[in-house]
Amino acid sequence: MNNLTMGGSGLANSPLSPSVISYVIKKMTVNPEWKQFERLVAAIHHAESQGALVTWNDTIQGRQFDVTIRFRYGLHDYLTVIECKNYSDRVTVEKVDAFVTKARDAKANKAIIVSVNGYQSGCFEVAIRHGVKLLTLNETIKTDVKELVAEVTPALNVYDVRLVNRTSGKEIILEDEGGRLHYLMNHTKLESKGETKSPNQLIYEWQLSTPKLYIDSENIIAIQLPEETMAHIPHESSQLVEEFRFKCKVIEAFISKQPFLDNHIREGCATSYELCDETGAVTHEIRLSDLKLGFDTKLEPGKFYVTPSLHNYYYCEKIDGDSVSWILVESYQHGHLLRAHFIQDIKYSHHYVEVKDKKRIARLLKLLEELRGFKS
Repeated sequence: MNNLTMGGSGLANSPLSPSVISYVIKKMTVNPEWKQFERLVAAIHHAESQGALVTWNDTIQGRQFDVTIRFRYGLHDYLTVIECKNYSDRVTVEKVDAFVTKARDAKANKAIIVSVNGYQSGCFEVAIRHGVKLLTLNETIKTDVKELVAEVTPALNVYDVRLVNRTSGKEIILEDEGGRLHYLMNHTKLESKGETKSPNQLIYEWQLSTPKLYIDSENIIAIQLPEETMAHIPHESSQLVEEFRFKCKVIEAFISKQPFLDNHIREGCATSYELCDETGAVTHEIRLSDLKLGFDTKLEPGKFYVTPSLHNYYYCEKIDGDSVSWILVESYQHGHLLRAHFIQDIKYSHHYVEVKDKKRIARLLKLLEELRGFKS
């Protein structure tokens, strides 16, 4: 982004209106929860498998492997095993040594490690000696900003939003996945003594009493709430809360030339992944939109599914021959909750991954009941 010149005074006594409050700071990353990362690596290899059997979370002789690839060439069968290292630090030599033993016990023909943060220097010597391939996975988001932007304006970027439970002191995190935070900031109700405010309203009031905000300077804010404040979070439980916490920065925000997709959808469409070898050279690149993240999905009526690249959640209502009846239960776009009912050919099932998180399923059930006209 271009630098925005504002002198040294920041935004003195000039609160930003709610229309220029942004809730997009946490982009999609290659460091999601480990199960998602492993599935991503499996899907990348499945895309280039050419008929091989790719299995995510496989077991061989009682030992777990993140990804396995089995194929037959000529008269012989071959096995490749892959270990996914979603660490915040570089992979250690000890981890490579341990995987060498594990792969040898499984009688693998090829062993591969995929890391998100590279390897310690000694790892490459071990890998060469034992024929292990070390790869690093990078994420890139390729968007031609000039095609989208009409002008730039200051905006208050709000993130890491939490409420503190009055009884237990535990923090309630307002989820920021897939545009949900924007929706919650407008639709969560903080009720006390007959007065109800949204988190957005609290932030605007806070701005009125804030003397200065500087560009790109992070602010950590805690607002004490009146006694007996009840937080009503949409499709979740209501709780007594005592404090509203968030982080924020004044950033340069783009005003688009024309209507565009919500940021999390646009970024999903523009995201690519690169596999790099030990020299840093890109050995393979693929767009997220081309990956079949649900390559092993077998649809079942009565279950919930997600399209990870779009962060949309669906309910499989019924399957009639080759037709799937879907209910789009949860999709957030520009701060609004969108839902729909549609029919799709079953051949597109590879775009969907089953939802297994119990907390999320409980919320999706409430949304489904509400959509069907029942009380949530």
